[in-house]
This record gives sequence, C-alpha cells and structure tokens, in this order.
Amino acid sequence: MTPAIWYEGRTSLELLGGADWAWIGLRSGDGLNRLHSDLLVALDRLFIELRWAGIRRVALSSSGWMRDRGHHFSAGADLHEVGSLDPVTAEPFARRGQRVMAHLLWPGWRTLTLLSGVAMGGGCDLALHGQERWAVDADAATGKGGLRLAHPAAKHGILTGFGGTVRLPELLGPEGANRLFLHFETWSSAEALAAGAVHRTLPPEAAGAAVLGWLEPTVPPR
Repeated sequence: MTPAIWYEGRTSLELLGGADWAWIGLRSGDGLNRLHSDLLVALDRLFIELRWAGIRRVALSSSGWMRDRGHHFSAGADLHEVGSLDPVTAEPFARRGQRVMAHLLWPGWRTLTLLSGVAMGGGCDLALHGQERWAVDADAATGKGGLRLAHPAAKHGILTGFGGTVRLPELLGPEGANRLFLHFETWSSAEALAAGAVHRTLPPEAAGAAVLGWLEPTVPPR
C-alpha cells in the first residue's frame, strides 16, 4: 500500500486507510516534523473527517514507517513561531494543539502513537496523547535511531500549552511527570517503557508491520 499526500506544508500529512482505520504519517524536509499552526489546523480537520467517516482505529507516526523505516516523531512546536507569540496570539495557538490532543483521546475510537527518534516538547505532548503508545528501539546493529523522549521547553522559559502538563501526571503520576518537566530527563524506549509512558517497544524492522497488524488484523505482512 502506498500512502497518499493528504496535506502538503512545512510538515506534511500522509494517509493510509482501510474500511474503518487510518494511519497518519508526519513528513518534513528536515525530518523533524515540527508542529506549525497550519499543521495543527490540518490535523484537526483530518481527525474531524475521519470521525465522520466512521473510522475506528487511528495510528500516528513518522511517515517513513508506512514504507520501511521512519525516524523522528516530532521535535515539537516551531520555536520561531512560538517566539513570535504574544498574549493575544498565544491562546489560539495553544487551543489548536489542545484540539488535536483531544481528538486522540476521543473515546469513540482507538488511537496508537508510534514514538521514534526525537519526540520532544509539543511532540512529546502529541506522542503521549495516544491511547496506546509504542516506542521503536535503536537499530540493533548500529545502536542509532533510538527514541529520545523529552520535554525541555521550560529550559527556554516556554510551555506550549498543548496539554502535556495534564496528560503526563495522568499517565506517569506527579513523580514521573516531574522527571520530564522539572528534571529534564531524556528517555530511551526502554526507559519510557519502565516509566509507563509506552506500552511496548519494537525493533525498527518490525514497527511498520506491527502498526498495520494493530490497525487491521487481516492485512497480510509486507
């Protein structure tokens, strides 16, 4: 199956779909998949369309995993855009992100986020809002490409307002949330699993097929 381009922008959205499932892939030229305002608006619109279409399972990842190997999930909100916000424009920016996070938690479907490479700041928020969360291990042969889950925004005196400060305590408890927000830890896939941030870890060569199997058990292995 070949993904279709659903939205083209600085970070684009690719889409694979079946009768009642959809796999959304993030793709950008630099591979960091930053969460620009225009992307958040597009994701909101896509989630609404999928809900109206009767989709019951949604996966979200780097688009590379749809084909073979992906890399970074998301480096978070675009800091240039965040730096230009003022008290008037910051609220709608945060609300755009919160709408996307709320879609992932909607009880009318099941959602899966596949965490890989960099998942930081707003990207960490997005990754941890999946109802089910998997992490991709580093390549066994090279040791490269492993997960780097972190939320270092407070180091820069900013907070994206996408809901991570609510979601993380729900998932990890106050102590676990403080490890990311207050102590600025960076977690590998194994550390994220031990902390309860993800439900399972996968070798990179198995990630794509595993997501397809979760979306639609009758999809044959690639």
